[in-house]
Amino acid sequence: MMTSRAVIYACSHRRGGNSDRAAQWLAAGVREAGGQADILYVRDHEVRPCLACGYCDEPGGRRGRDLCVLGPGDAAWDLFEPLLTARAVLFASPIYFYHLPSMFKTWIDRSQQFWAARAEGAPWLTELPRRTARAVFLAGRPRGDKLFEGATVTLKYFLHNFAMPLDEPLAFRGVDEPDDLTGRTEREAITGLGRHAWEEAS
Repeated sequence: MMTSRAVIYACSHRRGGNSDRAAQWLAAGVREAGGQADILYVRDHEVRPCLACGYCDEPGGRRGRDLCVLGPGDAAWDLFEPLLTARAVLFASPIYFYHLPSMFKTWIDRSQQFWAARAEGAPWLTELPRRTARAVFLAGRPRGDKLFEGATVTLKYFLHNFAMPLDEPLAFRGVDEPDDLTGRTEREAITGLGRHAWEEAS
């Protein structure tokens, strides 16, 4: 069941940096459009790495925390659940070595359980309504033709499990120091993305 809220994932390891600011601006845009948004800071959730144990590949109609052998023991499901219920889904992430931060990627790796459930035809997953996800990527590096390519592809196929196509990410280069993302142009672009996401979802 869809809620009347948006969820924004702040994916940086660093507290109070540019990704956190971008997440707050996305939330401000959602509010401007008349919605409500929850910001989830991935770094505040303990997520253990996938064991590649095959537990989630075994048929049996499991759901929720029982999908994964690690499910009851960490906070991965607390992060996954809003992907099943939020009306709008957005991400604000730095780019580390041409890719997503390790804590965020560890959580994504745990989504193998949803790939397995979708392959099994679990209706609670296969019948999710189509929602378009949005992302803001922030890279300290000022150059690189494929700087955002790896992160975009990974996020795209992660979200496929939740019937959620990924819109072209809003990407910024040369954003490294904690106060580098302060320009009015950047703020308006990010706030506008949050506003557009909620307007389309309503």
